[in-house]
Amino acid sequence: MLRVLADALGLIGSGLLPRRQGLLRNGPRRWAVNLGLALILPWVLLYYWLGLWLDELFFRGYRRVAVQQPVFILGVPRSGTTALHEALAEDHQFTTQRTWECLLAPSITHRHLWRGLARADRRLGRPLRRLAGWLNRRWLAPLTDAHPMSLHAPEEDYLSLLPQLSAFILVVAFPDSDRLWRLGRGDIALADDERRRLMGQYRRVIQRHLYFHGTERTYLAKNASHATLAASLLEAFPDARVVACLRDPAEVVSSQLSSLGPGLRALQGPIHQDELTRRMLAQLQFGYRNLLSVLPARAGDRSVFLPLGAQRQGLAEAIREVYAHLGLPLGTAFAERLDALDARARTHRSGHRHDLADYGLDDEQVAADFADIRSAFDFAATVVTPAGRQTPLAHRLRVVVVSDAAPQRNGVGTYYSDLVAHLDTRVAAIRLIANGSEGASIPHWHETALPGDATQRIALPSPGALRRIIADAAPEVIIVATPGPYGVLAGLMARRLGARLIFGLHTDYEALAGLYWGRLRGALNRLAMRGINRILFRRAGVVVSNSAHMHQLAREKGAHHAIRVNTPIPRDFLEAPLAPLQIPPRRVLFVGRLAAEKRVESVIEAAESQPGLDFRIAGDGPLRGEVEAAAARLGNLEYVGWLDRGRLLGMLDDSDLLVLPSQVEAFGTVALEAMVRGRLTLVSPGCGITDWPELADGLLVMDGRQTVATALGEVLARSPDELEARARAARACSARMARQCIDEWMALIQP
Repeated sequence: MLRVLADALGLIGSGLLPRRQGLLRNGPRRWAVNLGLALILPWVLLYYWLGLWLDELFFRGYRRVAVQQPVFILGVPRSGTTALHEALAEDHQFTTQRTWECLLAPSITHRHLWRGLARADRRLGRPLRRLAGWLNRRWLAPLTDAHPMSLHAPEEDYLSLLPQLSAFILVVAFPDSDRLWRLGRGDIALADDERRRLMGQYRRVIQRHLYFHGTERTYLAKNASHATLAASLLEAFPDARVVACLRDPAEVVSSQLSSLGPGLRALQGPIHQDELTRRMLAQLQFGYRNLLSVLPARAGDRSVFLPLGAQRQGLAEAIREVYAHLGLPLGTAFAERLDALDARARTHRSGHRHDLADYGLDDEQVAADFADIRSAFDFAATVVTPAGRQTPLAHRLRVVVVSDAAPQRNGVGTYYSDLVAHLDTRVAAIRLIANGSEGASIPHWHETALPGDATQRIALPSPGALRRIIADAAPEVIIVATPGPYGVLAGLMARRLGARLIFGLHTDYEALAGLYWGRLRGALNRLAMRGINRILFRRAGVVVSNSAHMHQLAREKGAHHAIRVNTPIPRDFLEAPLAPLQIPPRRVLFVGRLAAEKRVESVIEAAESQPGLDFRIAGDGPLRGEVEAAAARLGNLEYVGWLDRGRLLGMLDDSDLLVLPSQVEAFGTVALEAMVRGRLTLVSPGCGITDWPELADGLLVMDGRQTVATALGEVLARSPDELEARARAARACSARMARQCIDEWMALIQP
């Protein structure tokens, strides 16, 4: 109940608080309508929940009712689901919910109450029934012009979720509620616990109905809005049978917009039609893709696709085919009734008129937006298609990656720049939004130097500007790469934007706090980072890391679902011909941030003690002055500055051995890059790359107490054959990891 109260406050707040990119226009009508709704909603919820509570006292046995092989009629809106539902509801093997039950009596207690009132009303000459008819004509008809309502007609049972405020129709009353629009992409926009809770509530709806009407009949439900929850339904009801009604997208788009618009305008007054069109297009696209991808893959033997043309050409024959494919018995009485139903369907003409041009759309635009959908299914077909014969539509998602690290500026920036490049051809669209990324001109409210490294900046972006640029990309998945201002804001926005959140934990910022602040400031910053991580952990569907230490850290700090993934490598590093390797090694390279935790001073000491080797140091950071001074002093040490990826590739090829002696290194991407170029790679045990057993044959690992100079001495003492074998193994295992990384990320993005 507390959750429902919180959701109710969220709905009311969405109507009263002005929103950019919202549907509602500001003005007196907005405030009056939403204040009225704020006064009415608590009483409606009190009525609903009083009945539900009484069920738990007097009819608790409903919880033991088994829901066996229910039949769900799904489909995009305006695709013939209502006509099919009304026809099948006449088959007495089914029991289905009626409008009065969904709206007025979601509980067993309510149903007994209203049944008693109906009996009393009949004895008194039916004054209540006449009043209900007048209210329907006067108030409900303008809101449901395209979907006339009758209290005793079969109705969509998602309306029984009104007590939980989880019925999408509430968007007419609260069109700026992010939570309601997330329901419109439920299978991906809702977190796993939200989906399970919603399906649990829906199961209780069905159990109450069967308890009241009897369990000897099969439950039948029709919900066009549940097309976006097809996977959740099949998970919750694994023996369910599904009929998915489909219609050409060009007809559905204009029909749905014209059916929803009048209700919104009748209640709310003028709305931002362009925003409604944008949202409905995105929701309809997801509905089609979800049905065409989920049903063939997960319920091919117990679900069918029913094109609207099949109903129009012959409803009776279409129903016979549906029954045959789903193994439903066709009783004699209903079989005889089919011809009459068929005749009624053939003569029915909808008075609902609509045109794409009314909403600033045309056939070409819709054809482009739904191109993959129209190529995947024949909407002109006039026969029932078993889902198992339909090739599952590759449902490629739209992804946004948000990072506080500038692209390729450090390990995290490099990781996600490489990942985006690899995923570009494997998802519908992917965009990197980062501090300093091209094309993301986001004003900053505040900027400061990164603690311990004045060469990098950390910035607080304008939340409104960041939200707009993310919303414009219409992501279904948001990957947060860093727990800085960019990442935290994106993580807080993900749920409201209807996107699933993946959080990347690649750096132990709590540990680093002690290196750059005093005791008091370090403790405060560790506390702040701990709180930020917890917020992102709670909201993320999965927390990813690329080292055992960070993976364990995520689990210890409360991540619901933590996964360790591999690290990507740029295509150029994988595909460019390898340069010759000199054995024993003579040219040593260090690449990294010139900071205390990287132990750069140990590399300088090695150059002093190994005059026969040539050393290069690449990077930038707070210790740059010390490195430049050492390079000026030592003839075998060269400082080459910060390297972009193109120059790094050449620098690796011009070296024989990469050394990475870091005290704290979540992974060490440059070590993997050196390995894939067939270089010898010497790392400290503090580097996360050592946690991967599959890379062990290609790595040289220092002892925890060794200096770089001592470790290099041991490497030089090894036989040439052993070192050459190590370099070959490095190339093979690192390339294999890079390929696996992309497959792992695809499984996370598109589970």
